Amino acid sequence: MKVSTTSSTSAAGAAGNGARPAAQGFGDLLGASNVAARAPASGVSGSAPVSGISALLALQGIGGPEARARALRKGRRLLDALDRLQLAMVGEGPTTRHLSLLKGALAEQREASGDLGLDDTLNWAEVRVAVEAAKLEKASEAAPA
Repeated sequence: MKVSTTSSTSAAGAAGNGARPAAQGFGDLLGASNVAARAPASGVSGSAPVSGISALLALQGIGGPEARARALRKGRRLLDALDRLQLAMVGEGPTTRHLSLLKGALAEQREASGDLGLDDTLNWAEVRVAVEAAKLEKASEAAPA
């Protein structure tokens, strides 16, 4: 999270000289009785170091380059299994090896990577792999032994 300031609090406090009335247009929408006077802005104290948050996140295992790298590796395994299945469908047909590739890619547990887009994509890929694995299982049960 990036924190940045747009103005100095000391300059705002000096220029404000106390409470200011609400903007006229907004006051008309609320009605005169609902508009409360604003308290003057107070000074901002020193900020806490960011290292405390980083340490907590590291202890929880959330985010970080390691979690992202693990998530990317799992995503590559999922997509590789789906690609191999797709080529088999066009060619000679899927085998039990394809089913074991799909199940193996799903079996690995995954933790949150800290990147919402990556996590959403991995969720989609896991669902797709689970569907294809279920289709292959059902087809193998129906096929004569």
